[in-house]
Amino acid sequence: MEKKHILDGESIITQSNDKTVTLTNYRIRFQSSGSGKAHIVSILLEKISSIEIHYKSKMFLLIIGILLMVSGLFMGANNMGQVMVLGIVLGGLFILFYLLTRKHVVSVASDGGVKINFHTKGMKRETLLDFVNQIEKAKISKNNKRST
Repeated sequence: MEKKHILDGESIITQSNDKTVTLTNYRIRFQSSGSGKAHIVSILLEKISSIEIHYKSKMFLLIIGILLMVSGLFMGANNMGQVMVLGIVLGGLFILFYLLTRKHVVSVASDGGVKINFHTKGMKRETLLDFVNQIEKAKISKNNKRST
């Protein structure tokens, strides 16, 4: 978030390395753009209802990979060496594709229904938990200031 988009009295608590997600003492904002499109979602801290960290994966790739490898081994046991190698290689590729397509996603939902979803490429679990804790601390701090 650029300085010109900061509200009066607002300060940045943390920001993602690519600057797509910004947490301030007032809100959390996601903004991305590219390939002729832009996406901006901003949720005020008091409107956050839940935060979720989950994995998205394409399990069918893993299942196909395992089935191909088992089939290849079965063919190898029946003296079909070329088919065995093909099954094992294709199975390995499907398993590799499965591993490459797994995505760690953080979802921040508002009580109004809008969600901020972003991929956490390369972020460690502890870093993600720290980020969630920062959001919760900022929300609690904001609520405490409002109630006094």
